[in-house]
Amino acid sequence: MRCLTCGVEIAEGRQYCDRCAAFAGGAPTASGASDALSKIVPYKNKPALIGYYLAVFSLIPCIGLLLAIAAVALGVRGLAVARETPQAHGKAHAWIAIVLGGLMLVLQGACGVMFALALRAPS
Repeated sequence: MRCLTCGVEIAEGRQYCDRCAAFAGGAPTASGASDALSKIVPYKNKPALIGYYLAVFSLIPCIGLLLAIAAVALGVRGLAVARETPQAHGKAHAWIAIVLGGLMLVLQGACGVMFALALRAPS
């Protein structure tokens, strides 16, 4: 087999060229990097990832209640996807969506109730 970089003959069974140290099979695959990225950002588990971002954005007043409801629902769905297909990852993102979304659901709901009661109170 010849080196794809410098053209020197590579002995059978060698993985790298002796002359230029290039990988014998061409460019090495990036599957390891892709797998590591998928553990950090679970792009294969879209419900968990979207639920996570909705939970973070549920911290915004006024629209937070709606986002929190969606975050909890998507977090539960993302957890189910992570259990069905373990290579999708995303359990941590799903749990953060459920917990933060639930917390914000309670807090935003309580703020809404207090605001409504404050409007009804006589001046």
